[in-house]
Amino acid sequence: MNPQTVASTVLVLTEAADTTADLVVKELDNRGASVMRVDTADFPLSLQVSARFDGTWHGEIRSTDCVVDLGDIRSVYVRRPTMFKFPEAMTDAEQRFAGREARRGLGGLLMSLPCAWVNHPSRAADAEYKPFQLQTAAACGLSVPRTVITNAPEHAAEHSAYLGPSAVYKALASATVADGNRVAFIPTTEVATSDMADLRVALTAHQFQQRVPKVRDVRATVVGGRVFAASILSPDEGMIDWRTNYAGLRYEPVDLPDEVEAALLALLDRLGLVFAAADFVVTADGLHHFVDLNPSGQWGWIQEATGLPIAAALAAHLTGADL
Repeated sequence: MNPQTVASTVLVLTEAADTTADLVVKELDNRGASVMRVDTADFPLSLQVSARFDGTWHGEIRSTDCVVDLGDIRSVYVRRPTMFKFPEAMTDAEQRFAGREARRGLGGLLMSLPCAWVNHPSRAADAEYKPFQLQTAAACGLSVPRTVITNAPEHAAEHSAYLGPSAVYKALASATVADGNRVAFIPTTEVATSDMADLRVALTAHQFQQRVPKVRDVRATVVGGRVFAASILSPDEGMIDWRTNYAGLRYEPVDLPDEVEAALLALLDRLGLVFAAADFVVTADGLHHFVDLNPSGQWGWIQEATGLPIAAALAAHLTGADL
C-alpha cells in the first residue's frame, strides 16, 4: 500500500450466522466503508494469509470472494469468531498442532497491525475473568455485591453468613454449556447454605453472590465512550435472572446516574476495552449495583426494542467518523 494512503477497510471477525454483526455491517455499508467479513473457522480451508516482514508486516488476507492488503486494515471488529477448521483427514494430534500454529500465526499477525480494535483480543481475554472485573469495578467506584469464589463446601456456613439472608449462584464463564447437539443454559439461581455445602462444590470454582433486592435490571452498552442504557422490566418482580423469560420483558431507554456512568467508563478504560455490555441491578432507592460485563456481549435485541443507535455507534467508531 502507498504510505500516503489512509487505511480504510474494516475487518469483521465473526461466525456466519451472527445477526448482531449483520447490523454493524449494514451500517458500515450505508457509510460506504470497505468491509471484509470472515470467520477464523474459514482458516485455512477457505481463508489464506500471505505476509512478509521487513520491519513491518506486508501482505494480504484472501477469502473466496475478497482480498485485503494488510496495510489497508484500519480497524478490526471481533464479535464472535469460531474455532479453526482443518481437513477431517488430519489426526487429532495434527489438528491440535495446526490449531496452535494458526492461532499464533494468523492471530499474531493481526495483533501486530497498527489498527484500532473492538476489542483487542488480549484485553478482552483479561476482562472476561469475573473476579478481576469485580475488583476493578469496585476500584473505579462502582457498587459491587458481596461475592464468594470457592471450591470448599466445608466453608458453606461461613460463606452463607457473609453473603447474608439470600444468595445466588452465578456461572463464572459462559452460562451456556454444549452437550452433544444440546445446549444447556445455567441461569443465576438462588441457593441456600446446604447448596454451598454440596460436596460437588469441591469439583471446580463456584461463584456465590449476595442477592440484591432489585426492582429492575439495567443493561448498559458502551461503545467508544458512549453509553446506551436500557431498563429491563419483568412482570415477575421475583425473577432472579431475566434471561429465563425474554418473552415477558419490556425495555426502556434510561440514563445512568452521572457518577455510575463515569465509574463505568473508568472501568472500561482501566480494562482497555472500547466496547462492553454491562449489567446492573437497581434497588428501590435507585442504587445501581454492578453485576458483570461481557467484552463481546449481545446488544442487537436491545437496539431493536429501544431504538438505541448501538450499531451506528460501532460503525462510527470503526470508521473514525461521527455518529
